[in-house]
Amino acid sequence: MTSGITRRGSSVLRPVGPWSAAVHEYLRHLAAAGFDGAPRVLGVRDGREELTFLAGEVPADPAWEPGRGARLPDHARGEEALVAAARLVRRLHGASRGFTPRRVDYRFHPHPPRDGELVCHGDLGPWNTVYRAGLPVAFIDWDAAGPREPLVDLAAAAKAFVPLEPDHRLREVDPVPDRGARLRLFVDAYGLTDRRAILPALRDATLTPVESLRHWPLDAAGAAGALEFVAGELRWLHAAMPELERALKP
Repeated sequence: MTSGITRRGSSVLRPVGPWSAAVHEYLRHLAAAGFDGAPRVLGVRDGREELTFLAGEVPADPAWEPGRGARLPDHARGEEALVAAARLVRRLHGASRGFTPRRVDYRFHPHPPRDGELVCHGDLGPWNTVYRAGLPVAFIDWDAAGPREPLVDLAAAAKAFVPLEPDHRLREVDPVPDRGARLRLFVDAYGLTDRRAILPALRDATLTPVESLRHWPLDAAGAAGALEFVAGELRWLHAAMPELERALKP
C-alpha cells in the first residue's frame, strides 16, 4: 500500500516522512534491546530510508477494503499462529519498556510517552506481519509508531488477529470462528493477568482512528464516512460484549 518501495538484495528502500527520524530512533532502541522482530535501520539514502529485508510471507489480502473481511491463508488463521502473534506483541512491549525518546515527532498524536504509555508499533495486524513456516516472526511498516497504552495496543492487535469482526464480514472469507475462545487464547498467550481488562481497551482501540482523522488526507465527506464506519464498529462491539465477557471469565 506504500508506493516507492524497492528491494535491493538484503535491504529495502522506503519513502521517508517527517516522522521517520522518530521511528528510526525507536527501531534502533528495539535492536539494542535484542528484539529481532523488526527491521534494522541501515540509514537514509537518496531521500529514502534503508532497512534490512525480512524474508517471509506477509498474508495481506489485496482485495481488502474497510468494511469487508480479509482473506488470509489457513496457517495465518490457525491457533498456533494466533498464540505466536500474541507472544510477539508481548516481546515487543517488553523491549519497548524503558525507552525514553528524544524525538517525538511521530506521524499520529506526536507527544512524549505519558505515564502508562509505551512507544508502540501503532498498526499491528496480519497485513504488517512477516510469517515463516506459518508463524509470525516480525512486524513491518512502522510508520504509525508512537506512544500508546500497551493494553490498548494489545486490544488493537486482538481486533486484527482474532479477528473481532461482525459475522457477515467474516462469512465473506471463512466460517465464523469462536471469537470469544480465540480472544481468550490470545490474551492468555500474551500473559495478561486479568483477561477482562482487555474489554474496555477494545473500545479505546476502536476509537483510536477518530483521534488520527485530522492527520489523514480526507475532505469533510471522507471524514464523515470514516466516523460513520467507527460508529458501526462500536455498535457491533457493544452487542458482542456479553459473548466476549463470558469467554473471558476465570
